[in-house]
Amino acid sequence: MSEIKEEIKNYNCAFCGSSDILVVTDFGNMGLAGGFLSKKELNNETLYPMNLGFCGDCYAVQIVDKIDPDTMFRKGYFYFSSSIGTLREHFKNYAYEIVDRFVSSPESTTILEFGCNDGVLLSPLADMNIGTLIGVDPASNVVKNIDDERIVTIDSYFDEKCAEKVVKEFGNVDLILANNVFAHVDDINGLTKAIDKALGRNGVFVFEVHYLGKIIDEMQYDMIYHEHIYYYSLLALENHFSHYGMQVFDIKEVSNHGGSIRFHVCRNNSEFASISERVVSLRNEELSKGFNNISLFQEFGKKINQQRSNLVNLLQSLKSEGKSIIGYGASGRANTMLQFCGIDNKLIDYMVDDAPAKTGFYTPGSHLEIKSKIPTTGHERPDYVVIFAWTFLKEICDRNMDYIESGGSFIVPLPDVKILDTNSL
Repeated sequence: MSEIKEEIKNYNCAFCGSSDILVVTDFGNMGLAGGFLSKKELNNETLYPMNLGFCGDCYAVQIVDKIDPDTMFRKGYFYFSSSIGTLREHFKNYAYEIVDRFVSSPESTTILEFGCNDGVLLSPLADMNIGTLIGVDPASNVVKNIDDERIVTIDSYFDEKCAEKVVKEFGNVDLILANNVFAHVDDINGLTKAIDKALGRNGVFVFEVHYLGKIIDEMQYDMIYHEHIYYYSLLALENHFSHYGMQVFDIKEVSNHGGSIRFHVCRNNSEFASISERVVSLRNEELSKGFNNISLFQEFGKKINQQRSNLVNLLQSLKSEGKSIIGYGASGRANTMLQFCGIDNKLIDYMVDDAPAKTGFYTPGSHLEIKSKIPTTGHERPDYVVIFAWTFLKEICDRNMDYIESGGSFIVPLPDVKILDTNSL
């Protein structure tokens, strides 16, 4: 039996403290997206309310239901970036780009990445002879996988205390990196203070997050879950960093995760403090689309409810025809979609995931068993596979051509619900 736990429902903005924050979408009671369950835990799961809010003062979009970070990240975190080939290649290219742009003397440069996961970005940086590399991450079971003497690992949250220790031991940092993690920290002002404390005068903070514009334009509600507390627009970030004497001076759109942005931030008195045309253009675009107006996000809530109906109706129709269906990609994104849509073993038999650490566990809320591969022969071969990891569709297709050639079909749930024409793959 699941327990529904009311955590702190903060109707004051986490960024500016304003009380002018309104809920735009209620996702209901959800198991933690990263809270995979063992079989014995299935009858003892905690569910949490999840509401998406918009601040009318600083335009920050955020989850208003706050959960203890240790609950989300300390116990059995299951996301390993290096298990995804597309991400390995992405971070290798990322490393070359930032070193080429910001590093003139690698041996005398200090780079810190918080939320470093299993070192997927730090490893290629080490290969480029960066003098001091520091990886900070509170997920003990993940960070321990970094077995590289060139990298200093710190099993901790990156907060002001951690920043002070880093500066005391290594001096101020030239580059601070954060990838798909700047949206995860409840105390966003405390985190920004830590960045401010550790960063050198001409230092640069570079971070990637899923872009709010992509979520809105393509109805990517699967990106919304408790661990992703914040959903960033440029307008909101400019408001936030202005309080710390910093500015967003450049951006880069990147394709991973279905649409991310790499933000480049520096101090106002930095040698890099010249705002690019890309920033100006995006700012104007967001203003024209209404990213400073709650009505945009209220309309988003209506659209994703329709998307939910489209997916559920298709699965119900296929099941009524006697078809077998499984899911692929037991990620946080999948867990949001499964729970928001009310999909359980009545519609999907089980999930498949490429990360060995997830095999034998069950998805939160929906309680679908996770297996290691798609069967391709006999009665075990499913008629349909729902690609919940739809942003990695090409990689998944390449990995599973034997399933396609055996006559199986893929279903893509976003941005539009559709059955793929496998003959064209």
